[in-house]
Amino acid sequence: ASMLAARSHADSSINERRLRPVYDYLDNGNHKKALQEAEKLLKKQKDFSCAKALKALALVRLSRSDEALAVLNELQTEAPTDDATLQAMTLCYRELERPELVVEAYERATQKEPQNEELLSHLFMGYVRVGRPREQRRTALALHRLRHKNPYYFWAVMSLVLEAAQPATAPAERSTLLLLAQRMVDKFVKEKRLEAEAEVQLYLMVLEMQEKYQEALDVLHGPLGDCLTSYLDFVPQRKVELLSKLCQWDQVNSVCKSLLLKSPDNWQYYQQYLDSVEKLQASGWTPETDTSEDGSGQLSPSVDHTYAMALAFIDSLRESGKGGLLRGASMAHVAVMVREKAGPDILADLLMDFFTRTGHKPSCLLDLSYLIGLCAFSSEDTVKLVDRMEDSLKASLPDDWQRPPDVSAMQRHLTVCQLRHYMSNGGHHLSLEDRLHVARDIFASYQHGLQFGVDLLPTDFQPADNYAVLAGCLLLEHWQESGDCRLLLRLLVALEQALLHSPSCFQIKLLLLKIYARIGAAGSCHHVAELLDIKHIQHDTLGYLVTPVYLKAGHFQAASANMNVALKLFTGNYKDTTDYLIACYKYGSFTKIQEMMRFRERLNNSLHFALLTADKMILELLLEAKSQESLKQVLTSMEIDPVNDKVEWSALTDNRDVRIFREWGATRRKLLDEYLERTRQEEILWLRVRNLLLRLLAACHQLSQLHQSVQPSPAAAGGDCAGNGRPLANGERAPGGSTGGLLAVATSLLDCLREAAQEADSMPPQPQPYPVLCPQPGRLGPFASGGCLKVLLASFQWFLDLYKLSEELSTEAPTVEIKVGDGLVPLVKSMVSKVKDLKVDSLHSTHVFLEALANAAEVVGWCSLVAAVGGSLARPVRHAVAKKGKKKTKEAGSTDEAPQKQFVTLLGELEAAAADLHAVVGQAPVDLLTTLVASINLDQEDPFLPGTNEVNKQVRQRIEQSYADSFKELGAMLDSKLKLLQSLRA
Repeated sequence: ASMLAARSHADSSINERRLRPVYDYLDNGNHKKALQEAEKLLKKQKDFSCAKALKALALVRLSRSDEALAVLNELQTEAPTDDATLQAMTLCYRELERPELVVEAYERATQKEPQNEELLSHLFMGYVRVGRPREQRRTALALHRLRHKNPYYFWAVMSLVLEAAQPATAPAERSTLLLLAQRMVDKFVKEKRLEAEAEVQLYLMVLEMQEKYQEALDVLHGPLGDCLTSYLDFVPQRKVELLSKLCQWDQVNSVCKSLLLKSPDNWQYYQQYLDSVEKLQASGWTPETDTSEDGSGQLSPSVDHTYAMALAFIDSLRESGKGGLLRGASMAHVAVMVREKAGPDILADLLMDFFTRTGHKPSCLLDLSYLIGLCAFSSEDTVKLVDRMEDSLKASLPDDWQRPPDVSAMQRHLTVCQLRHYMSNGGHHLSLEDRLHVARDIFASYQHGLQFGVDLLPTDFQPADNYAVLAGCLLLEHWQESGDCRLLLRLLVALEQALLHSPSCFQIKLLLLKIYARIGAAGSCHHVAELLDIKHIQHDTLGYLVTPVYLKAGHFQAASANMNVALKLFTGNYKDTTDYLIACYKYGSFTKIQEMMRFRERLNNSLHFALLTADKMILELLLEAKSQESLKQVLTSMEIDPVNDKVEWSALTDNRDVRIFREWGATRRKLLDEYLERTRQEEILWLRVRNLLLRLLAACHQLSQLHQSVQPSPAAAGGDCAGNGRPLANGERAPGGSTGGLLAVATSLLDCLREAAQEADSMPPQPQPYPVLCPQPGRLGPFASGGCLKVLLASFQWFLDLYKLSEELSTEAPTVEIKVGDGLVPLVKSMVSKVKDLKVDSLHSTHVFLEALANAAEVVGWCSLVAAVGGSLARPVRHAVAKKGKKKTKEAGSTDEAPQKQFVTLLGELEAAAADLHAVVGQAPVDLLTTLVASINLDQEDPFLPGTNEVNKQVRQRIEQSYADSFKELGAMLDSKLKLLQSLRA
C-alpha cells in the first residue's frame, strides 16, 4: 500500500510539472498558447483529464464555447474525481454561467467516491449555488455520517429552514419541515453537543419561525443563552423582542429600564420602554404583592406602569448627567407628553428647551423635525415655534445673529433657517423678490461660515455646506415659478463654487445633478455623476438620476457606457451573492443566509434593472443595426422571445433612493409618497411599452424569416422548395415554426401595445412644479403626447398588413384594391411637425425640445427597423410570380407588384420625414446655442458668491457643449437611419 501511495504521489508530481506551463499561460491571459500546450499534452496522453479541463477553459476564454462544452461533456462521461480537474471544470462552468453542470460533475464524482469528504463538501456548495435545499440537506447529512462534525449537521438544519421558507412550500409541509429542524437541534441540545454561538442562533431562528416565542425565551434564559454574544446588548434586545410578541409588558418594561440605565441615550430603547408603559397603563396593570421573604418575586428594576412614573425615570436619567448631553432622554420627555395629550403650548416649551440644549449639534434639525411631526403641529404652530427660536438667537447675539462668531452659534442659526424652510413651508408665502432676498442672505451666511472650515481636509464637509444646499432648494423653487434663466445660471455657478470649497459634499452634487437634468444638460450631468462616483448598489438606488437624463438628451454613447457599467452589477448579482452564501455556510453565519437571498431577489426583480435591460437592447438596435443583415445579427444575438414574457411583473421592486435628499416637512413627505407611487406606475407602464416593442420586432423578424423560407430562391430553376430540396405542397410551411401561430402572437402583442398606449393617454399630466427631492418625470408622458406611440402602432400594423397581403399573394391574387400603410405616413408627419412647432425660449423649454427631438429620432429609427424587416415581404412576391411559368392576367400582375410599389412610396415618405427631422437637428445649434445661450449673459448680474468668474465660464461652456453633443449624436443616428432607408430601395 505504501508503494502504491508513493507511486501515486510521484504521478501527481509529474502531472503537476507537465501542467505548469498551461496554468502559467492561463494566468497571464495567453489563452491561445495555453490551448496549444494542453493539446500537446493530450497528444502524448489522451486520457489526461486535467489537461482536457484546462483545454476547455482556454476555449471558453477564447469565446469558443461550443467546442469547450463538447470537451466538458466528454469529461462528464469520464467522471473525474481529482480536485485539479474538477476545479478547472468548475471555472469553465462558472464562466459559461452553467452552475447546474458543476453539480452534475460533483454528483458523478461522489458516486465514484462516496466516502470523499472534500467531494461531498463541494457538492453541497454546488447545490447552494443552484438553490436546491433538499439536495443540500441530503448531502450535509451524508457528510455528517462520514465525519461527525457539528457544522455539517447544522448545514442540514439550515437547509430544512430554507426548504420551509420557499414560496412554493405548502403551509402543512412548512410546519413539518420546521418541526423536523427543531427536533434535529433538540437532539443535540439533550446530548449537550451544541458548540458554537451560530448553532444557538439557528435554534432561535427555527423556534421563532414556528412562533414558539416562549421556548425561544427559555433558550435565552437557560445555559444556551450564555453562548450568545453580549455585543451591543444582543441578548437583552432579543428578550425584549420576544417578550413583546408574548405581550409580557411588565418584563419588557423592566428589561428596557435596565438597558437604559446602561445606555441612557439609546432612542430605540426609549421607544420600546414607552410602548410598554402605554400598554401597562391602558390595561390597568399593577404589581402583585410580593409574599416571599427575599423579594425574589419582584422584577428588577421595578416596573413603571404609568406615564408619571416614566417621566420620573426619564428625568432622573437626564439629571444624572451620565453619558453627557442626553438627546434621547429629552426626546423621550416630549414623547411622553404627546402620549399624555399635552397642549401645543406645553409641547412648544419642551421643544424650545430641547433647542436650547442641543441646537449647537447638526443632529438637532433631524431630532426637531421628528418631534414636530410627533406633536402634529399645524403650520401656524410650527411658524410660531421657529419664530421663538429665532428670537432666542437675536437675544443672545443682537448684532451678528446672522453672522455667528463660532461654529456652535452658526449651527443654531442654520437649524432655524432649515426649519423655517422645510417644516413650515416658509418660502411659499413670500413673494418671488422676498424669496430671492432670503436666498441672498443664506448665501451670505454660507460665505461667512467658510472661515470655520479653512483647515479641513478635502474629504471633510464644510460646517456651512447646508447653507448652500438650503439656498439652492429655495432658488430652484423660485426658478420653477419664474422661469428666469439667468437666476438658474447664477444658482449653478454658486453651487459649483461651493463644491470647490467642499469637494466631498454629496448633497451639493445631487442638487447640481437635479438642476442640470431639468435643463437637459446631460454632459454637465455626466461631469457631476463622475464626481459622485456612483458604485455597486448605488447603480440601482441612484441610477434613476443619471441614465434617463442621457437618453432624454440624446447622449447615446454616455447612456450606453453608463448602462454597461450598471448592468454588470445586476448580471454579476447571482454569482456574487452565491459566493456570500457559501461564505455564510463556511463560517456559520446562518442568520445572514435568508437576508442575503432576499437581497439577491430584490436586485433580480429591480424595476431599474428591467428598464436598463430593455433600454440597452433598444439602444443597441438603434445604433448598431445599419443594414438588414446587421439588424438580423443583432436580433439573433439578443434572443428575444416574442411568445413568453420573462418579466416578473408582480415581483418588480422600486429601489429608488429619494430620501437621500434632505426633506423633513410632513406635507412634502406626503406629497413625495404620492408622487413616488405615481412615477412607479408610470415606469412600469413604460417598461411594458419597451418590452412589447422588442417582442413585436422579434416576432416580425421571425415572420419575415419564415416567409422567406417558403419563397423560392431567385437562383432556383423553378418551383418552390423546402430546405432539403423537396418541393413544397401548396400551403405547406418550411420547417422552423408555425406562421399562423406566430402571426397570432404578433397580433396579440400589437393589441397589448395599443392598450398600453390608451392607458398612457389617460394618465393625468405631471404636477408642476414638484418638490426638489421628487424624481424627474419619466419618459412616458412626452413620448405619448408627442404622438410617438401612435406612429409605432401604425408601423407595426403596416408590417402585419403587408405580411397578410404577401401571404395571400403567394397563393392567389386578391381582387380588392390593396392599400397598406396609408395610416402611417400622416402620423409620422404629424409627429415631426409637433417637434418643429416647439418654442425654445428658455433653458427648461430647451430640455423639453431635446426630449421631443430624441423621442422623434428614436421613433424614426423604429420605423426604419420595421421597414427593414418588412422589406423582404414585398420583394419575394414579384419573384414568385415571375417564376411560375403560368399565364397571368395584366390585372393580377399589377396586383402582385402593388406591395413593392407601396413599399417604395412608404420609404420615400419616411426618408422625407427623417430628412425633415435631420434639418431641425442641423438648424437647432444655430438657433439655440447662438441665440438662447448667448443671450443669457451674467456679466451685469450680481453673483450670489464672490470670485465666480472662472466658474461662470466653465458652467456655460459645459452647458453649450452638452447641447452641441446632443445635436451631434441625434444627427448621427438620423444619418444612419436615412442610409438604412435608402438601402432598402435597392
